[in-house]
Amino acid sequence: MNTLKNNKEYFNEIHFLRAFACIGVLFVHISATYFTQAGEVFNSFTYFFNQIGRFGTPTFAVISGFLLFNQVNKRGFKFKKFVVSRTTKIIMPFVVWSIFYQFVTVFLLGGKLPEDSKVLLYNFTMGESFYHLYFMAIVVQFYLLFPLLQFIRNGFGWWIGLIVSAAVSLYFSNVTEIPFFTGILEKVIIDKVFLLHWIFYFVFGGFMAYYWKPISAWSKKYSHVLALSVVAIYVGAVVEYKMIGSISSQRETNLINIPLLSFATIGLYYYLAKVDWVKSSLQTIGQFSMGIYLIHPFTLIMLKKVLPADVWQTEMMPIMFFVVLFGTLAFVKLIQQLPNHQYIIPIPAKRKSNNQTDIQRKPVSA
Repeated sequence: MNTLKNNKEYFNEIHFLRAFACIGVLFVHISATYFTQAGEVFNSFTYFFNQIGRFGTPTFAVISGFLLFNQVNKRGFKFKKFVVSRTTKIIMPFVVWSIFYQFVTVFLLGGKLPEDSKVLLYNFTMGESFYHLYFMAIVVQFYLLFPLLQFIRNGFGWWIGLIVSAAVSLYFSNVTEIPFFTGILEKVIIDKVFLLHWIFYFVFGGFMAYYWKPISAWSKKYSHVLALSVVAIYVGAVVEYKMIGSISSQRETNLINIPLLSFATIGLYYYLAKVDWVKSSLQTIGQFSMGIYLIHPFTLIMLKKVLPADVWQTEMMPIMFFVVLFGTLAFVKLIQQLPNHQYIIPIPAKRKSNNQTDIQRKPVSA
């Protein structure tokens, strides 16, 4: 039975999961800034945060899948409404920020745009206008495929979808050439921005949405075991990058790591939410995570231009993390004051709920 049908419960756990994904992405890009400022050399500290932050992007994909499939589970699929909603929340911000970062590249960084219009169009479409926009391009592809995926409506279908998508993502994580494809089409398929490299995480998000109540109940019941698994995952990540070298967000082990980290966050929410400042901080980061994701590279650029070289010493990185976070949140708040800001930064509404509901509720197993 569909465990989300007619369920109007608000998923505070997803705000927490979104916050941790956002923090992971900030770790990657802030540590990369220290890498460039140090003459393109990592030390053990910056390298650690660069690598453990690689869980952030696939977690964002899980959340995107969860929210979209959950919406369909509750309200059904209406194509016109879907197109209008996704255009407002993702496609328009993707276009706006792609253009913005092209101006940043030229006028602030002294770079040049490709003279070939075909290359320029390819870069724009594939999210290569700036280093972080590729994820937006992946999400747009997912939306193009979603009208077909939304027909998965029963438990058997979700298990088949999960297994097949895992096999597909595993295949594409290792692919270097595609039989029978050449030229631009092969380039697109091999590119990390191609959806099938990431499809497992979107489908897993839908799987979580379908089985939300049993998953949340199970995650809470075994939260202590899951907490230990988080420690094991981060230790394993360190061992992995020390043995293999730098590993991207597409690492094969993330097919296991991301589900476990997602379950652990859901289970630990009930304990973390008891600490008011932790709860409010993570909910704020989660609520504004997409704005933070889109704007933080610009914040880093501006800070590099105005701050002295001393702040880019390794010991300053923890402080700079909060400077970047709060500075980016300030930019998000400013943009919120603009008319039609929803076309620039998608910010989900945050519903208020009492502590009894947030902390003491007991999920019902299916």
